[in-house]
Order: sequence, then C-alpha cells, then structure tokens
Amino acid sequence: MVIEKLKEDFMIEDLWLKNFVNLTVEESELVRSWRNYPEVRKWSYMDHEIGVDEHRGFIKRLKGDSRNAYFLAIKEGKPIGVISLVRIDFKNRSSYFGIYANPFEKMPNVGTMLGRALLKLAFEIINLHTLKLEVLEGNDRAIGLYRKLGFKEEGRLREFVFKDGRWFDVIVMGMTEEEYYEMHKDKR
Repeated sequence: MVIEKLKEDFMIEDLWLKNFVNLTVEESELVRSWRNYPEVRKWSYMDHEIGVDEHRGFIKRLKGDSRNAYFLAIKEGKPIGVISLVRIDFKNRSSYFGIYANPFEKMPNVGTMLGRALLKLAFEIINLHTLKLEVLEGNDRAIGLYRKLGFKEEGRLREFVFKDGRWFDVIVMGMTEEEYYEMHKDKR
C-alpha cells in the first residue's frame, strides 16, 4: 500500500527526504526549533510555540497516520527544510502541499528545491492526480514561489484566519498531474 511507502525515506535528485517517523531525537528537535521560529510561525495557521511534549505527541501520532506525511529535507548532509503531504486522499489521488525552509540557513533557491522534490514525490512516486495548497494573503514570497512551481490560484477563503488582531484571507492554489507533466516534460 502507498501509505507504507510514505513512511520510508526517499532520495529525490540530490535531496534526502527523511520521514518524520524516522528522525533522531536531535533531528526532531531541530524541526521543532524551525517551526517555532517567528518568521515560520507568522505564516502558519497555528502560530503558538510548540512545546517538546506537543511535538513528540505529533511525531508519535504520525506513525499510525495514513493521511499525512512529513519529511526533513537534507542536502549534502545539511538539513535545509521540511516538506509535507497532508490530508492525503488515495481514492481521489489528492493531497495538500506544504513546505518551509530552514530559517537559520539562507540557501539560494531552497524553496524551489523543496517544492520540486515534493512535486516529484507527489506526482511521480505516489501517483497523485491533484495537489492543493493554502497560503495566507500577504505571504507574497510564498505565493511567487508557488506560481513559479506551476500552481494556479483557484479561490479564496475570505477572512478565514484570525492572527495578530485581524482577519486574513487564505488563497487556495492547485495543480493537476497533467499541468505538472506539461511543465516538466523537458526534464524527463
């Protein structure tokens, strides 16, 4: 079954994708420190600081979870970011796409590297048909990256998230496997 495959680690091009269920304690704590970084939390739905017990519980639940897969991306021995497929629906071959980069390491084009690896995992390895993502309005850097990767705006969830004393719209973007393969046909 595909979900068991998603518990594995993957090598995609020059990125090692290590599933969260396979992380060492040190790697898990590194990921938690990134997720708690103010610039990462700023653009997340849940923006509270995540404690050790909460994070360990999250990782433990992932072991039996058949709908969500998170990976630490490592390039040349350096952890560079996190990618995820969440709300995976194997019947309809769909999922939601998520990434964030290591906020302590400024690496050129890291978002593009992470995004391309996740697209390849989604469409070429586990054979999804559709990917969606949600991004807070105002996160122009992420929106630009998603457009560069081939995502198209599909809609808007008006005043969907309340942060810092105000309501934010959430922009919904998507990509189909046909769009992915059309965009990447020269790279195959």
